[in-house]
Amino acid sequence: MIKRTPFQIQRAVVFALLMRELKTRFGGHWTGVLWLFLDPLLKLAMLTWLFTVVRGHAKHGVFDFAVFLFVAMVPFQLGVSLWKQLMNGVKANKGLFGYKQVKPLDTLIARTILEFSISVVVFLVGLIVLERLGFNIMWPADLLAYLMGVLAFVMIGFGLGLVSAVGVNYLPRLEMVISMLSMPLQIISGVMFPLSSLPREATDFLLYNPLLHLVEILRASFLPGYQMLQGTSVTYPMVWILICWSLGLLMYWVRRRELAEGRR
Repeated sequence: MIKRTPFQIQRAVVFALLMRELKTRFGGHWTGVLWLFLDPLLKLAMLTWLFTVVRGHAKHGVFDFAVFLFVAMVPFQLGVSLWKQLMNGVKANKGLFGYKQVKPLDTLIARTILEFSISVVVFLVGLIVLERLGFNIMWPADLLAYLMGVLAFVMIGFGLGLVSAVGVNYLPRLEMVISMLSMPLQIISGVMFPLSSLPREATDFLLYNPLLHLVEILRASFLPGYQMLQGTSVTYPMVWILICWSLGLLMYWVRRRELAEGRR
């Protein structure tokens, strides 16, 4: 009998959990897959209609508003969705922790892989749809910087999700509070509309939000000539990521047995 290494065991566990998440998320029916792509595209269509038809802003500067919105909205939704999905990941899979090979962290890794894969497909499909509709889709001004911005959203989403997964196990009401943050965060992070028109005092305050920095970095790296908000920093969100990961891993290590056993 061949003895497997710990890495091989974890890889097999994560793959099995990933297959389980796929079946659970899509419900074993093609309509689940269809809604997966329709949901973000319908949000994009609604916001584009709101700003182009109702408010009369078809463009932001020289950029089509739909493209301006899309290049930041999908990575932002990835980060927030990761946060919320990981928050519930341990609770949703607690019945599996009776198997000694399955660790709570494995469920979070599987959900991260799934969310990232879904967002990549949604982004590519969305770009094709926008191009077919006649919007001006350009090659990213700095592809590497854009990919690093997307990775930063994944990392901050994972860090916040890990902290929340442990926190919700101890304080269940925290789940409701976090679930209510999605829409306000979209507004104060500049996803739904540009914040450059706000007074300087307001933007200085909003820049305490690390997600706003990442949104601005994404747009500047994708849209040629886009001017970031004054005060945008690469370092600030990186500090947040480091803090979230350090705090999350520490909390997980301290509470790992309680998480696996379903105790508070």
